[in-house]
Amino acid sequence: MDYASEALVDTLPKRCSVAGILECILKEFNVFVFEKRYSVARVLLSFPIMFIIYASCTLGTIFMILPHEQVDGTPVPIVVFKDRPTAFHAFLISIMLSFTGAFSAMLIQHRPRVERFCRVYAMASMISAISILLYTTALWGFRNPHLTEQKIKIGMKKFTLH
Repeated sequence: MDYASEALVDTLPKRCSVAGILECILKEFNVFVFEKRYSVARVLLSFPIMFIIYASCTLGTIFMILPHEQVDGTPVPIVVFKDRPTAFHAFLISIMLSFTGAFSAMLIQHRPRVERFCRVYAMASMISAISILLYTTALWGFRNPHLTEQKIKIGMKKFTLH
């Protein structure tokens, strides 16, 4: 007999015993639990990034669909960013940077330092976009709320099909 056959014969009685089978099952279970814990950790880490991707796509689409007016030669939505083209452009840049950072973090998972950098600037850009949106929404709500509501209705009538 060669060395491999002797090793197999030596471990055969251990595997056939109940203790050997339980030991084998526990080893497999520990590996499964470790792999499952690792995959759950990866999912939990990627959740904020996926949320940023979905939120930036949704916000960008919503603000491109809303009725616009020309302010200094550029289209600006009349709903929240009326008379504030600078805030609208800062909002769009923040949304684009957050999408770029989140998408880069999803693609570059094999380089932890680069992924962490992309994750941080995606989160920072999304926080700045949300803060710009909340700031302009607060200013928009305090300015003549009845006139603003009427202008929205007029703007929406232009874009609805009869």
